[in-house]
Amino acid sequence: MFPIYLLEDNQEQRNTYAQVINDTIMINELPMQLVCQTDSPNALLEAMAHNYQGLFFLDMEIENQKDAGLQTAITIRKQIPAAHIVFITTHGELSFLTLERKVAPLDYILKDYGSDHIKTNIREDILKTNDLVKSGKYKKENLFTYHIGPRYFSLPISEIVYLNTSKFNPGRVQLHALKKESEFIDNLNELEKKYPMFFRSDKSYLVNLDLLDHFDSQKREIHFINGSVAYVSVRKARELVKLLK
Repeated sequence: MFPIYLLEDNQEQRNTYAQVINDTIMINELPMQLVCQTDSPNALLEAMAHNYQGLFFLDMEIENQKDAGLQTAITIRKQIPAAHIVFITTHGELSFLTLERKVAPLDYILKDYGSDHIKTNIREDILKTNDLVKSGKYKKENLFTYHIGPRYFSLPISEIVYLNTSKFNPGRVQLHALKKESEFIDNLNELEKKYPMFFRSDKSYLVNLDLLDHFDSQKREIHFINGSVAYVSVRKARELVKLLK
């Protein structure tokens, strides 16, 4: 069963959200379960220990601590890079912090819009998460994970276009994805071992051939569906032609 967690310090609201979650699961016969409903961030974190997936509905303010839910989300993201996180809050002004802290929530539900709005969004977020889980897009083995300092990030391998060593920052790798670019400390040799689905086109490039648009054999350039380009060594060009044939 795919676990769902609920953090809300208002007991009446917590009971209402839990009922919506359970009803949505039952009506749609989803392989999900509400495994924790609590007003304690620590209790929630203990409940999710040793898990690698989950949908989390988090109140932003807990017991007058305005960003308690955000701090909990940061911890969740470190332990479960592929976690689906939804904030339910009165603090719309804090939404930018979720971007600044790289939490990347699935949804940000404002309580000010009323009970019906909250219930509708909870239902939609559960169904959306179920669709993602069914597609396999966010399974642990299909994720690329990296970290920048103490912050951990992940994205589907299917969205990565290529990785290359940084020309100006030795010891760092640049990530080029369909909707994201980043740079982090690592090396391509280790990444090639960890993610064998990528093709080593050159000593400086690991590429995702699933996103290839065409290969210019004269210029030894791989052109991707998003318009970006990676280079291929002479030896690897022969190997790539064989693969494409």
